Amino acid sequence: MIHQTSISTCTPYWFISDSFRTLQCVEQREGPPVTAFYAYMSQSFKALSNNQPFRFDAVQTNLGNGYERKTGVFTAPSAGVYAFSWTIHASGFHHSGSSGQYGETAAVLVQNGVNKGTIYADTETINDDDSATGFAILSARKGDKFQIISLGPGQGAFYSTYNNGRTSFSGYRIAWISL
Repeated sequence: MIHQTSISTCTPYWFISDSFRTLQCVEQREGPPVTAFYAYMSQSFKALSNNQPFRFDAVQTNLGNGYERKTGVFTAPSAGVYAFSWTIHASGFHHSGSSGQYGETAAVLVQNGVNKGTIYADTETINDDDSATGFAILSARKGDKFQIISLGPGQGAFYSTYNNGRTSFSGYRIAWISL
């Protein structure tokens, strides 16, 4: 059974401006607390090895405390339907100790070790930056684990900067499920 994560009840505050009337609403929550996270790599980095997890160490949001920065794993604190997004930025420059070819890798969203979505970014020449973003909506049981791993050995370097974009991972619960 799927439940809404919130219902809205309106408080009778009317705002009138330029002949428009607006009813201000206050949201009242039912069910488990809000679950949402957003984390990114704190600095640019060189390619990861085969099946190595991305560890998004700069955590901006972690409502529900499901994301663990040391491992890069999000653990669902409750059963529900979750939305996930992940982004990688491949660099057309050598930095972060990289050499050889420029940035190329696949980044895979896994749920309990099972592939649920893959993105791929590849640069071929200097100044040829590339990025990719994946999005998935998945059902989860309490305790399910999600993370982003490198699929195969990557090469080159990857950005995670204010100017070039963040290599990141985020997710939030859309609805909760009673199982």
